[in-house]
Amino acid sequence: MSVFRLIILLALALILGCSTHEELPPPDNPFDPGNPDYVSPIVEIINGPSESEIVEVTTVTFEWQGNESATEYSYHFDGSGWSEWSVGTSVAFDYLDEGDHTFNLQARSVNGDAQETPTTLNFGVNAVTGPSALVYPYKCVGNPGDTLIYQIVAEEVTDLFAVECHIEIDANLELIDIIDGNLHSEWGGDALVIQEITGQTFSLSMVSVEGTTTAYSGTATILSIITRIKPTADIGSEIEAMLFSNIRFVNPQLEAMDIQITRSGWIAVDD
Repeated sequence: MSVFRLIILLALALILGCSTHEELPPPDNPFDPGNPDYVSPIVEIINGPSESEIVEVTTVTFEWQGNESATEYSYHFDGSGWSEWSVGTSVAFDYLDEGDHTFNLQARSVNGDAQETPTTLNFGVNAVTGPSALVYPYKCVGNPGDTLIYQIVAEEVTDLFAVECHIEIDANLELIDIIDGNLHSEWGGDALVIQEITGQTFSLSMVSVEGTTTAYSGTATILSIITRIKPTADIGSEIEAMLFSNIRFVNPQLEAMDIQITRSGWIAVDD
């Protein structure tokens, strides 16, 4: 390279290095609440039961979509606590009991700004036709040592006069107590009750003998069973906690009803 060309290049470098220019403003941060165009995070449920819908299944899935400010989400279902914040946009719930349910959902921005009023959806489940015998709740979650209460339910019966049932309790549960349900009061008086406990099996025979009505129609609790999860229960296991080995519903003509469904109760053992 000639000396003349080197001098020219050095001169150009000095000229460019000394030139003045304006600093470009930083782009607007869409997640800055101080930005006049900022929108608080909000989430919309795009798939699942509709508001006040009655579904005939015991598993439902919700999917959702947030606006431009939403980056993560938290939810709670019925009486459960709020879930951890997550980028996930769907969740499924199974073992749903008959009756009303509520799903709440909220969004949060990367800046920590959370949706003030959760998005809420109410729906109902009617997956069982009667007459049927159910364990309620359909599924419990508990730790070793926890006390759980299961109810044996006569679901959508007509002219129920007598009940006979045999319940097998899983070996991971300890039987604490058995309490009469509200079927007694629904009959309007006393009933003849015979109970027998043999190991992990409970047998009950009950018949209406006195009251304002001697037959019941509707849904009522036959009895409640109080149990405790044993310390030896397998952590992480899912157990069929309450199992019907036999059940009979009888009308005032002493005829056995055709029971549509007998549904057991389950338990998930957490650590």
